[in-house]
Amino acid sequence: MGCKTNQYETQAMREKFLKAGYEETARAGEADLFVVNTCTVTGAGDRKSRSVIRRLHRENPNAKIAVTGCYATLNQAEIRELPGVAFVIPNQEKDRIVTHINLDAAGKFCGEGDESEANRYTDLAISYFADRTRAFVKIQDGCDHACTYCKVVIVRGDSRSRPLEEIFLEAERLAEKGYREIVLTGIQLGAYGDEWKNGVNLVSVLKKLCAIEGLRRIRLSSIDPSDVTDEFIECMREESKICAHLHLPLQSGDDFILKQMKRAYRRDQFLRIVAKLRNTMPDFSLTTDVMVAFPGEEEAHFANTVQVLEQTMPLKAHIFPFSVREGTRASEFDGRVPSEISRDRVHRLSAISQNLAQKYQSRFMGRTAEVLVESPSEEGWLEGHTSNYLKVGFKGDPHWVGQLMPVRLLETGPDHFLGEVVTN
Repeated sequence: MGCKTNQYETQAMREKFLKAGYEETARAGEADLFVVNTCTVTGAGDRKSRSVIRRLHRENPNAKIAVTGCYATLNQAEIRELPGVAFVIPNQEKDRIVTHINLDAAGKFCGEGDESEANRYTDLAISYFADRTRAFVKIQDGCDHACTYCKVVIVRGDSRSRPLEEIFLEAERLAEKGYREIVLTGIQLGAYGDEWKNGVNLVSVLKKLCAIEGLRRIRLSSIDPSDVTDEFIECMREESKICAHLHLPLQSGDDFILKQMKRAYRRDQFLRIVAKLRNTMPDFSLTTDVMVAFPGEEEAHFANTVQVLEQTMPLKAHIFPFSVREGTRASEFDGRVPSEISRDRVHRLSAISQNLAQKYQSRFMGRTAEVLVESPSEEGWLEGHTSNYLKVGFKGDPHWVGQLMPVRLLETGPDHFLGEVVTN
């Protein structure tokens, strides 16, 4: 559940179980063990995690349930009360999950973990990525920011980086398996290498991976605006394998709210970064996150957020309301926005962002672009994404899945293009 980092870790745990002799089943009634990798970024994430656990227990009350992930790391006692839960394993123990389950036949592993190891880089790796044509590669964990609304920094700890050679070897293995695109994941990608103080950084990772034969695209899952340096932008310009798309979380377009959130940038800085990216790469696409109804947000603050979206024209904006997260400073802030106003702002901003996305997409109509074919949809139709993250549907052969195909973009819909494959 949750972010791309969690999805990577789910795949890594899957491989550990398979190597230990377990078999994976698609039938819930056949399972002896369920593993639920939870998310806690919002209250909705917590609720969904609990709902999944309860549903699995209803479907197979005889199976044991192991719960891990961000929600499990900080809410262990609460999760142990849920039906069927036999194991609660925090994030820093994910690489040892099979050992814990095999050793604890009684199912009473408490999952507290060694506090001295809370900030080690968890040793997880993958050799393939189940059911996907784009493979995720985790390069970093934790975060050095201290945003007042965020619970993730509490459960993930400070930033720590994966050795560069391990990243290279994993990406090389994936390219040899036929993956043409990898997505670099982490909690604060821009902090990669900071703790080593030896000049190795995210640009070092990108340049090394660009040398891998057979790998055609490198995409970043997300990067904080404050971590987008001139060196990073220049690397994107120079290296054609790096996708012309970034997910830059905005959260708010108002300086007062950004300060209350303790974000590490301000409105003008965000606008300058996006302008610089578009000047450097004319086809650059932006996706973003926006939080509305943060404590103290008034209509004028909200209007400033609307203005930033109108100026930057994101391809997609994930709009969500402020969610009180226990243990964060924002949970104690005054000025809570009434729920009806919060819902109205989410609705208004979602409509605005959809209109902006269609306007942005229209500039690519009639162009031909390489599309990574990701999956068949309806009969005879395929779906995939361009380098700059335009979603495209087109008629084609299911055997094209996993390949890069030249597609002419003919017509834009609410969330994707209709296209046709260009043949010689």
